[in-house]
Amino acid sequence: MNEPPIHADFEKSSWHDCRIWSIEFLVGDSDEDDWTSDLAFGIDYIVEWICGAEGGTKFRVAPARLVFHGVTDPTIKLDWGSSGFQVAPCDLTIDRIARGPVRDQKVYLHRCYYHWTVELHPPVCGSIEFGAVDFSQSLLAEPIVSDRQYFSLRERSRLTGR
Repeated sequence: MNEPPIHADFEKSSWHDCRIWSIEFLVGDSDEDDWTSDLAFGIDYIVEWICGAEGGTKFRVAPARLVFHGVTDPTIKLDWGSSGFQVAPCDLTIDRIARGPVRDQKVYLHRCYYHWTVELHPPVCGSIEFGAVDFSQSLLAEPIVSDRQYFSLRERSRLTGR
């Protein structure tokens, strides 16, 4: 599908319970006059929560790419605990994404610049914080109605061809 990015309205967007399946830093080469500094998340985006009359809930879910643009000062804090190297990491799931204005910033002088925090659900305690000017999101496949809020690795691969 690979739709062009959607520059969504942050105030109307929600990523609650969306699973993160990849994190990628997209950094340009200053020798080529490419000042790209983006942070991209591969997520299973919950397009819609479908609440049934009998209390059951289904979800319209699509693999998506959420990209923050003009990123500065990224900090990733993750802690799966210590098992003596016996337990593999579990999935990262977004609790919420918050942003607040950065005052006196020196990167984007003619635009608002924000401090972003991606807060994660337990059992992984953590957050991902950074500065960014904006974000965009694109769906990588058509949404599918599911009983789950996420795709398995195989399902996602089949949908995205990756």
